[in-house]
Amino acid sequence: MLRAPQSQFLRPEDRAICQRVVDQIAADAKWYSTSIDGQILALTTLTLFQSGVVNETNLLAHVRARRHDFTKLTD
Repeated sequence: MLRAPQSQFLRPEDRAICQRVVDQIAADAKWYSTSIDGQILALTTLTLFQSGVVNETNLLAHVRARRHDFTKLTD
């Protein structure tokens, strides 16, 4: 069985940052986390975080800037 290197996993504090960002934007947009928009939001947040946007304020700004892009996918 293959295992991913430990560095590919998020630490609890990293997950907490991502969760707060997702929760904030989902609340602003009145989305449920189980909706397709909520799932795309979570994926976008994780992708940006793993790409190096690790400051919570910056991550929130980046995800908010992209929110309108991924809502077009589900319209």
